[in-house]
Amino acid sequence: MGTEIVMYLAIYCAQEPNRKGIKVRKITLLLAVAFIFIAMSAQTYALPMMSETTHRNFRYWEDGQTSTYMYASVVDFWAGDQPDGHTDGYWIGSDFQEDHLAWSHKLPKNLQVPPDEILRAKLKIDGEFIDEAGNQIAIQGTWDWDPLNYRWSDNTTYVLTNVQEEGFWNGGTLGAEVFASESAIRLDRAVLMMDYSYAVPEPATMLLFGLGMVGVAVRRRMKK
Repeated sequence: MGTEIVMYLAIYCAQEPNRKGIKVRKITLLLAVAFIFIAMSAQTYALPMMSETTHRNFRYWEDGQTSTYMYASVVDFWAGDQPDGHTDGYWIGSDFQEDHLAWSHKLPKNLQVPPDEILRAKLKIDGEFIDEAGNQIAIQGTWDWDPLNYRWSDNTTYVLTNVQEEGFWNGGTLGAEVFASESAIRLDRAVLMMDYSYAVPEPATMLLFGLGMVGVAVRRRMKK
């Protein structure tokens, strides 16, 4: 289908009168439009692909400065077999096979709130062609969030620091889902960033503390 469209446009433009380079410009424009149409149509039947990476001491630019978060989970979206640097992201909406996209972020190991504490947490969703009047988002099954917005390169950040929902942080993962009633929006990446405090130190921390105490005892004995 897409190939036939490109051939038709090329033949049509070639038959048009050539007035001071108008034909060349018209061919270029129409073929560019056809390419975009083919790329979007091809993804109509492509399954969403996702990859997640987790990070410690994650650096993030916000409010005019670089912030460092203790932990971050980054989920990238694309369609097809491999990520494509030119047409990255996954399209959803009424023009596509899917009108929603769901994913999850791994949470820090053994996190339980309470007694553990969330000091700072944000979920950033990076997209394109966002129309905030036509989408909804659920985070951990709760719907009382503003829609994705089209401000600042269509990036939306949700502050999760003071969420009081019982069990919100305790399932090992944090789930999110976007529904799009508009014709097309593209989701590129979601980043969960957080600082937290364990009520009971992690086993590795306790081991280091124990080794330190042993070292102090040995040092005192050697001085005697």
